[in-house]
Amino acid sequence: MKNFTTATSGTVSEDRHYLGCYEMPALNLNGKVSSGNELYGSTKYYRYETNSSGNQLVVTHTYKENGRQVRNYTVLFDGDKHCPLWSAFVMHDDAYPDNNVGRSGSWKDDPAVPSSWQQGGVSGYSRGHHVASNYRQSKSDGSAGNKQTFYHTNQSPQIQNGFNGGVWNQMELAISAKAPSGRDTLYVTVGTLFEDGKTISGVSIPSHFYCCLMYCSFDSSGKMTSAKGEAYLYENKAHDKSYPDFRTSIDAIEQRSGFNFFASVPENLQSAAEKTTSGVL
Repeated sequence: MKNFTTATSGTVSEDRHYLGCYEMPALNLNGKVSSGNELYGSTKYYRYETNSSGNQLVVTHTYKENGRQVRNYTVLFDGDKHCPLWSAFVMHDDAYPDNNVGRSGSWKDDPAVPSSWQQGGVSGYSRGHHVASNYRQSKSDGSAGNKQTFYHTNQSPQIQNGFNGGVWNQMELAISAKAPSGRDTLYVTVGTLFEDGKTISGVSIPSHFYCCLMYCSFDSSGKMTSAKGEAYLYENKAHDKSYPDFRTSIDAIEQRSGFNFFASVPENLQSAAEKTTSGVL
């Protein structure tokens, strides 16, 4: 398993603290941080260079909600594969309200990532959202939260019939329904595996998609008091089963992917939650 740590040297942006959010996997960064204007909304994105030998960037997208800047999601994007490796984000009804804006965006290049790294779709596959459009339904900042889910860095080639439009959509709806309010928070990481080496027109096609969930509760002082975890793993093909049939543990996904998920969750809670296969949805 890759032992990713977050570097602290180099230029530090004012919003580097986003990298410490509970759902963030551990990272291996070289300390170089830059920012720029989002294509949608009135805030900035933050781009972090990695120590990877390939073309990889970590990017955090933001927008404004109730007068303050909030993180939409963070993605680790691989320019050689032309796909995101994972996207990490939060589900919470108060922080990310559902104003039923629908699919308000259209697919565009992510302004934080070189256009040559990105792909707008692969023949025979849908553009499978990592952060679902229906997860970000606020009207704030010109519906920027939803529009940013249509960046090309937030999609991977995914079989449509029986998967994107079937069991994957079932899981997404279940996650939306589980978004808490108050002191509870649902932390999510969605990612891809590339275990069969398949490419089309230079774009790597995921062999699997996964989703790791950790549902956490906090006391009035902000201390995390409990954590429950589970994960889902699907081959990138049509399925005739329902989403609960694909449950597994976060530990199992870590072994397959090489990433250390939920790295900032206290170890005593993290270890137990990552071993379980049920308790969230």
